[in-house]
This record gives sequence, structure tokens and C-alpha cells, in this order.
Amino acid sequence: MSRSASEVSVVTVNWNGQDHLTRLLPSLMTLGVREVIVVDNGSTDGSRSFVRRHYPQVQLLENQVNRGFAQPSNLGARQAQGRYVAFINNDMRAHANWIDAALTHLSPEVPCVASRILDWEGHRVDFNGSSLQYLGYALQKDQGKLLEEVSHSEQILFPCGGAMLIEREVFLQLGGFDPDFFALFEDVDLGWRLWIAGFAVALAPESIVYHRGHATLETQANEKTRYLMHRNALLTIMKNYEEENFRKVLPLAILLALKRSVRSSGVKKESFYLWSQTRHRLRAEDPTMQAQLIDSLNHLVALDDALQLLPRTLEKRRQIKALRRRSDAQIATLFGDPFRAIVEDPVYLKEELEYLEMVDLGSLFDLSDSAATLETLPSELREKVRTQESELKALQWLGTQALLRPPAPESRIQRFFSSWRTQGFQVACRRLVEYLSRAV
Repeated sequence: MSRSASEVSVVTVNWNGQDHLTRLLPSLMTLGVREVIVVDNGSTDGSRSFVRRHYPQVQLLENQVNRGFAQPSNLGARQAQGRYVAFINNDMRAHANWIDAALTHLSPEVPCVASRILDWEGHRVDFNGSSLQYLGYALQKDQGKLLEEVSHSEQILFPCGGAMLIEREVFLQLGGFDPDFFALFEDVDLGWRLWIAGFAVALAPESIVYHRGHATLETQANEKTRYLMHRNALLTIMKNYEEENFRKVLPLAILLALKRSVRSSGVKKESFYLWSQTRHRLRAEDPTMQAQLIDSLNHLVALDDALQLLPRTLEKRRQIKALRRRSDAQIATLFGDPFRAIVEDPVYLKEELEYLEMVDLGSLFDLSDSAATLETLPSELREKVRTQESELKALQWLGTQALLRPPAPESRIQRFFSSWRTQGFQVACRRLVEYLSRAV
């Protein structure tokens, strides 16, 4: 079946991106598409007047406030007149063959095609396929690699919303991008739903766009981006796993989010003085500690938001269940790297592996991949695990001894922890054992 660019509506979302539009819009005007739609998110930089003055042929839709990426994209798709909708970020420019190359990969079974995204110069890869960690954290494959170094898979789990083409009727039938996501991972969720509904997503390597590199997101504070990442990962798995796996993965996701929050906070649970090191580093205005505490709160706020949205998310699960044509087992191979480490913390990873074995995801994913991830950690990190385990065992014994033999008024226990902080664990243990021996 012959398809033409004249059947395509191109939608781009803009927020204070007039400078980006000066590069994007000229590249779209030569593609021969049916229409170009700019959905503006309440810009205050003159973007709207720029479009009206210089590109009167472009359809301009206006939100009064910044509504993120999902809602404006849906608005543009609903207003579009083309049979197909192509989405492109405002901080990109399109290759002359962008649309035509994508159209050749479409079929009734493949209504969605992802473009290959390169850096602005066209030398390095920004998107060349997709990977999904089992907790919902997405990854763009081959990011940063030289173009000549990469290959590609024809079928992928999800497209990048920054440059993709989809049959408009299918997009609207599936509900489009989930507006609850605001931004980040809404394309992951859409791709997963496409596969659930019996469709497929393809990568078109000849369909190329050039990206300036998350220029819109980089104008936002990093903690906002990380908050959306944590929250939307939770929403993605809450919506799309089958019931059996949903009941296994969701409690594990909540538990591990809490663990990441505690570990980010700097709290040392093996110490009687939980916050002493954190407090000291904050008083010293340690920027790393401040960032860690913010990320700790991000996990908690993301978890709270996701649980607050649970009633609405469960209704979406019901709708997805009605569309389901494929099982999790049929989709799992598309995850690519389900046990990719999302934190480089050997203690956390070891505990995560133990929990994974407990909940039994072996019927869905190969758990040996998770064990292999732990084994590939640098040897010094594995040694850190063993050292911390031995220290915790020693502390359990010392805690018992402290209860049996309360410290003298001068507080030997306080001296013990002071020695640990200043002279190391072994010196502190030796001194406390010497004291306990004399007290017998």
C-alpha cells in the first residue's frame, strides 16, 4: 500500500522555545506533509508571535500554562487532519527523508515507527532503540555512541516521543499519551500498550532527526526531572503488567523505592547516631549531600503521588486489560535489559536480588541476569558488601553486650562511635572489647 507524506500531520510541543523553532520549522516546511501543528504551552518568550508572523501556514494551538508533553501532544493529535501523526521535539531538526523513510516501515501490524535520533552534528546516537528495566526505568540504547559503531533491532518495545510516527486512529484508540505523566516515560507507556493490544513498534534507522540534547528538560531543575522519572516509572508498571506480575512487582517497587530513599538520605542504620554524618555534611554545606537528600525526598514524593493516583491508575488497568492481546511473557524479551542496575550500590543490589528470588519473577525474566549484574561490579564494591556485612554482625553483638552491661556514666558507647568515626572500626572495636573484658 502506497503512503505519502501528504497524509501526515506533524505535531511539536513548544514552551519558551522560540530559538529552537527557528531551526525546526524550516526543516519541516520542505517535507511535503499535510500540516504542521505547534502546540504552545503558555510561552512568554515571543514564540507564539514568532510563529504567527513568520509561519502563518502553521496551525498554532495554545495552552495558557505549561501542560508538559503528553497533554499538548494529545491535543495536537486530536486536531490533526492527517491519517498519520508524527511527533517531533522542538529542539530538533528533521532530515529531508525523515517522514518518507518512516512511512516505509508501517503496516497494519506495525502502526508505530520510531526514528533514529542523532546529535546535532549527526555523528553520535541519541536514540537507536529502547530498553526497559523491570521497575519501569527506561533507557535509550546506544546513547552517545558513534553512529558507525551501532547496529539496531527492527522491533523495539517503545518509540522515543521526540521523533516518531503513528497511525492517528490507533493512537487515539489507545488513549494517546497518558496526561498523568506530564513528561518523561509517556512514550514508554504508549509503546508497552501498543504491544499489549497486539500491535508492534519498529525502528526506522533511515528516518533521521538531529537533536540538541534535552534542551527543554535542561531548563528545569534536575530534581524535577528525577521526580518525574521515579513517579512515571511506577505509573508505567502499575498500568501495564498482567495481574499476577502486577501483584509481585508493585510491592517490590514500593519496598525498593523506600530503600533507595533511605540510602540516598545518608542515614547509617548500623549507627546509633543515624543522622550524625548527614548533619555534619549539611552543616559544612556539602552540595553532594544536599543533592542526595533532595533525591531521597524525590523517591518519597514520587511514591506518594503514584499511590494517590492508584484509583485512577486501576481504572486504566481495567481498560488496558480489555485491549490485551499479548501476555507479559510474549513481551518480556523486548525489555532488553530488565535487570539493569539503576543505582551503583552493591548493598542495595544484593538485597534487590534476594527480593527478586523471593517474589519469583523467574517465569517472566531470567534472574541469572540480575546475579550477573552484581558479579560485574568492581571487586572493591563487592568487598565493601562483605565488609559492611561483617561490621553489621559485629554491631549486633556489641549492641547485645551494651544491653547486658550498660556503659559507665562517661558513656563508653559514645567513645566507641567517636573512635569509629575518627580512627576506624577496628580500633574502636578493640578498645570496646578491652573495656568489656575489664568489666567482667
